[in-house]
Amino acid sequence: MKANLKNLKKLLLEMQKIESISSLLHWDQETFMPENGGEIRSKEIAYLSSLHHQKQVSDEFKKELGKFVNIKNGEILSNEFIDDNKRFLERVWKDFHYANSLPEKFVKELSKLTSTSQMKWVKAKEQNDFSLFEPYLKKMVDMKKTEADYYGYSTNRYDALLEQFEPGITTEKLDDLFGGLKSRLIKLIGKIKNSSVKNKIVEGKFAEDEQWKFGMKIIKDMGFDLNSGRQDKSAHPFTISFHPSDVRLTTRVHENNFLSSLFASIHEAGHGIYEQGLLKENFGSPFGQAASFGIHESQSRLWENQIGRSKNFWKKYLPILKDHFPQFKTMKLDEYFKTINVVKPSLIRIEADEVTYSLHIMLRYDIENMLINEDLPVKDLPKIWNEKMREYFDIVPDSDANGVLQDVHWSMGALGYFPSYALGNFYAAQFFQKASEEIDDFDKKIQNGELLTLKKWLNENVHKYGRKYLPDELIKKVVGSSMSVEPFMKYLEEKYGEIYDL
Repeated sequence: MKANLKNLKKLLLEMQKIESISSLLHWDQETFMPENGGEIRSKEIAYLSSLHHQKQVSDEFKKELGKFVNIKNGEILSNEFIDDNKRFLERVWKDFHYANSLPEKFVKELSKLTSTSQMKWVKAKEQNDFSLFEPYLKKMVDMKKTEADYYGYSTNRYDALLEQFEPGITTEKLDDLFGGLKSRLIKLIGKIKNSSVKNKIVEGKFAEDEQWKFGMKIIKDMGFDLNSGRQDKSAHPFTISFHPSDVRLTTRVHENNFLSSLFASIHEAGHGIYEQGLLKENFGSPFGQAASFGIHESQSRLWENQIGRSKNFWKKYLPILKDHFPQFKTMKLDEYFKTINVVKPSLIRIEADEVTYSLHIMLRYDIENMLINEDLPVKDLPKIWNEKMREYFDIVPDSDANGVLQDVHWSMGALGYFPSYALGNFYAAQFFQKASEEIDDFDKKIQNGELLTLKKWLNENVHKYGRKYLPDELIKKVVGSSMSVEPFMKYLEEKYGEIYDL
């Protein structure tokens, strides 16, 4: 049986190599590819996507998987397979099942559309013209509806898309989580708005090369291995991995927005550390992949917020920051801590403070639900987006570039992805709470810049398992309870209660 599993793993490894090559082309497309390379690049990526799909649903793969699993229903055929081997086969069959649900022609067409759509989104955003992107987004939404229908679902179409990003989550569960959270966040924001404390926002011009140097120091101290990764610039910060020994981060640097660049680097490094923490021997196996998008997001949000926006962190790094930027020379720790934790409703999700951030996700969740389940016309998106911004934040975007066009996700076909960001906040608070309990002198270590201690704890408790456990299984294993919004809200209420004297 072990020899046969070895053959199955060999086939999986071949598919992973194709996926890694495709990812490399995506990375190049977003960083260094010349503008005129877009047309041929979309065809190259579509070809690789089709090749991967062909291998995953090939007779050879079905035959090998069918030795251990009932191809039709996923039932494990032998009692010999228990524990890890059983979990491995369950994950492999599930991936096969979803791939086998999609016709090859559909996969190729979707891949080509995704590559083209991303380029059209970039132009539309640059020119602040939603109409340039609208026909491609309409086609994308139609294709994602078709994809959900191919997968099948028990309650509503959107659930089938959610499952691809966060196994086990449903619209019903999200409605329950978000319903209670929304009112609590709005209440907290109201208290902050009415507080007599009015904290300053970091303003000024900050040399881009100094921003880059400081950001690189931070991600290195966090434990992101620059011998197995690198950081570059892109319009929209992202992380992509080809193997644990080759993980790429991107950030963006603006002369007048120091915090945007820094926290984008910290955020993406959190993702990168997770990818580098996956066991190399599991490359190609589900155990060599992240547990879910929500768990992945928890790693970036933990580093960005619970660590990067904490007073303990800046006890070490504020003096170093002052060496890079003279604007901070006279600033005291308490004042700086407050400036980087200002709460103010804003237009841009990735620059939102951690109190209002989850509301940005709920807004997108509402709209995706309307697109997939209620057939909201794509042409109405700018209007709906602005109405939702008024409802959630009492502000209206000054342009589509700062509104409906601000995120890359829909151009990538990632409908169902956004809820993972909010779930990541919840997981992050739970992981952070547990780590601070289990790591000796945790606060002191963070104050001294001993960040590798936390990195190693995350490697050991989260990263090394890959997809061995479903998200809810993993959070239970690590913290002893299911996902909950309570630790997240407790963290926010305590931290911002102190900052705003609530």
